[in-house]
Amino acid sequence: MRLLRYLTLGAVLVLVPLTLTLGCDRNSGTESEAKDLVKKVTEAEKAEAQTQGAAKAQSEAMTKAGLQANPASVQLTEAQRTLLETRVKAEKDSGIAALLQEILDRDKQITELNAKVAKLRADLPKPQVAGEKDNHFAMAVRYLKGRGLKEEKAKELAARANLMEELQPGWQVYHQYVEGTYLTTVTQGKASVSPSEYVRTQRAALVRDKEDTMLIAHGLADEVESLVAQRVKVQEEVDNLRSEKTTLMSQMNELSTLSQAQKARLNAMHYLVGRRKQLEEDGVIVVPVFARDRMGPKALAAKFDKDLALDGPSPELTIRAGDLGLKTLSKVSIVPGSLEKDRHYSVVISEDRTSAKVRILDPERLRNDRVVFAVAD
Repeated sequence: MRLLRYLTLGAVLVLVPLTLTLGCDRNSGTESEAKDLVKKVTEAEKAEAQTQGAAKAQSEAMTKAGLQANPASVQLTEAQRTLLETRVKAEKDSGIAALLQEILDRDKQITELNAKVAKLRADLPKPQVAGEKDNHFAMAVRYLKGRGLKEEKAKELAARANLMEELQPGWQVYHQYVEGTYLTTVTQGKASVSPSEYVRTQRAALVRDKEDTMLIAHGLADEVESLVAQRVKVQEEVDNLRSEKTTLMSQMNELSTLSQAQKARLNAMHYLVGRRKQLEEDGVIVVPVFARDRMGPKALAAKFDKDLALDGPSPELTIRAGDLGLKTLSKVSIVPGSLEKDRHYSVVISEDRTSAKVRILDPERLRNDRVVFAVAD
């Protein structure tokens, strides 16, 4: 933003070593008045610079010639001038004579330059020297109020002028108010840097700051791009973990279900119900003549697809004749024959013989064991 404020000012400072701004109520005569002030200030500054350069050269020449200059001024006194004119005429060394004549000529030049500066300064308003904390706008308002303007009007005219945003200590600030026109200009004065040099330095600094900002922005853009890529990668990892979690949870549920099923099966009696003759023919049971009934070679585990949970009190099951294609049943045998009636189990046939209720008396004996209920009609 500061660079934009200096653009108009910079265009002026490239041409002259000072800046001129104005605020006015009317346009007539303002341009010529502004140009006149600029011209006078420029000529005064130029004459002062020439005077300073001549004075420096004169001091060096006088030292070389063995003359002691006045500490307050390098200009010759009348007595010194008369003495030098006499020495020039009498001096046989052409080099020394030329040096002395140079001092005399330059003294005349300095006198003329001082007179020119005095005349130019007499036509200019007396400048204010900017201090450490001085502000161009505040100085303009104070000047205009001193010219009889009310504060509101003074601020209005000062605000119209393109003032320097920052003043450096030692700068000379000129003010002029003529028939509603406020003119102001700033010169280097005794400061180490001129307004134009200061503005160029500030402009260069702003350009560097902009370039640095752009570099930082590019760096941040690369960093953001890298972070976005990392975020995508992390999101993919998170999605994979969630998928794995879902899979693991499903497996855990399956294992839990399987575990519960296995636990239930381990705590149950596995049984098979069938007609006694058919079971014997199928080889599921064997009915010896002089021994107890036992499991046959075809009593495969897959055939025992019914379970009776033995966790609860008094586990029991009901065998119905109709389920076996019988009208009535007369006897229910338990295989293997090593299971003892009224010790390990009990069987009660209904009065109409259409069903039988089997109660397990010793669950521990039959837990996770296979039993065949052979039914005779």
